[in-house]
Amino acid sequence: MLRDRRLNPKGKVALSVFLTITIVLSFGLIINGEKQEDVSDFKTSQKMLTFSSEPVVAFADSTLSQSIILKESEEKEAARKKELARQNLIDQQENAIYLTFDDGPSYFTNQLLDIFNQYEMNATFFMLGPNMKEHPEMVKRTHKEGFGLALHGITHDVAKIYSSPSAPSKEMLENQEIMESITGISTDISRVPYGSVPYLTEEMRYLLDQNDFQVWDWNVDSRDWELKNERYVQHTIREIEKVKQAGETPIVLLHDKQQTVKHLPKLLTYIKSQGYKTKVLTNEMTALTFPCEGRCRTISSVAAGR
Repeated sequence: MLRDRRLNPKGKVALSVFLTITIVLSFGLIINGEKQEDVSDFKTSQKMLTFSSEPVVAFADSTLSQSIILKESEEKEAARKKELARQNLIDQQENAIYLTFDDGPSYFTNQLLDIFNQYEMNATFFMLGPNMKEHPEMVKRTHKEGFGLALHGITHDVAKIYSSPSAPSKEMLENQEIMESITGISTDISRVPYGSVPYLTEEMRYLLDQNDFQVWDWNVDSRDWELKNERYVQHTIREIEKVKQAGETPIVLLHDKQQTVKHLPKLLTYIKSQGYKTKVLTNEMTALTFPCEGRCRTISSVAAGR
């Protein structure tokens, strides 16, 4: 039989002392052999080996090549599409639909939740930081009753949230902290105001990805923000049917506001009649995001018509 070759405590101490002496002597020889090396170089090397645990928010000041970003984006987009196809297959088998509400919470959120509970359905709510501070009890209720919680930033102002490559990430990080302080949960699910095209540039997307945010768009726009009455319901039903016929899972954009809530029962009645299962978005899912495909530009470029 082979003997156990592990060192006893004394052996370990002796070995440690021997290794320490060897390292010290070797280091001394190196120093003596290279006396001309500048001490400042050593300090510089030390600085190069330091790391920050802060979230990545300084992309605008980095020298990362645009070609590298584009290559990484292309690779991730290909992987994202593959995962979306797998996810869509599961959702199709379950006849799933995702109802999502932006801009809350509001004075109408309680009524909105009451309606969903009445129909025994679910939804995901993309909430603004200041609104959560104003209505923390509604945020808590939304979480407690099993609805999905997600991030919608702070300002909802194009000129601010898209003002620099790091601006969207900064808003989402602040939004994330507010939600966690109220509910105790942390979510990576986010949606930028007005959707990710055309204002969310590749640099902004890269930085959001580095901070682990999943940016969600939609494939059904209810246009409740424009059709401020029951007309939005019929429009939404037509769009849901188009998406379903195309073999995709409907992800519906709605808003937490009075007129939407007022006519929501008509939409939920249709969804129930079609046997849909309303599901919530989760951190583990791959986000449906509008790809840039040459359409994303900075605010200044869009304003100038370029």
